[in-house]
Amino acid sequence: MQASSELIFALSGVVVGIILGVFGYRLLSKNHRESNLMQQKLLESERQVEELKARMGTHLLDTHEHIDTLRASAHQLEQQLAQEARYWQLDDDKLQRLSLNSDANRSSSKSDILNATENTLETGVPRDYADGKSGTLSEDFGLKEREQAPQPPRY
Repeated sequence: MQASSELIFALSGVVVGIILGVFGYRLLSKNHRESNLMQQKLLESERQVEELKARMGTHLLDTHEHIDTLRASAHQLEQQLAQEARYWQLDDDKLQRLSLNSDANRSSSKSDILNATENTLETGVPRDYADGKSGTLSEDFGLKEREQAPQPPRY
């Protein structure tokens, strides 16, 4: 009887183990499926981001090309205006003023940029620290002590 009871315990242990294994597999497979779904969604999102980046790059290149064509057409219009002014024999002063204004606008933007960088180099980069041992600004740095107004006499 003792051998059969040991056999019954062993068989019941195996059955219980199989049942626990099936339940564990079902629980883990759900989590595994969910993680696979999340990973697929993540990959899809990354693909969409890469696609958007590619589209943005082409958009920026197209915009740059449009700007270049606008500049070229503006330059062509300026030349055409100058030719027509010469054809109609407009005053040389007005013609020179027209050409000087267009040249000055082009060169002024370049010179403004150069002057701004030179001014920055001359004045130096602003510091966010103080001279001294600690190297930090105190709380009352730059604040002037206010003189106390004289108190009126009390009687």
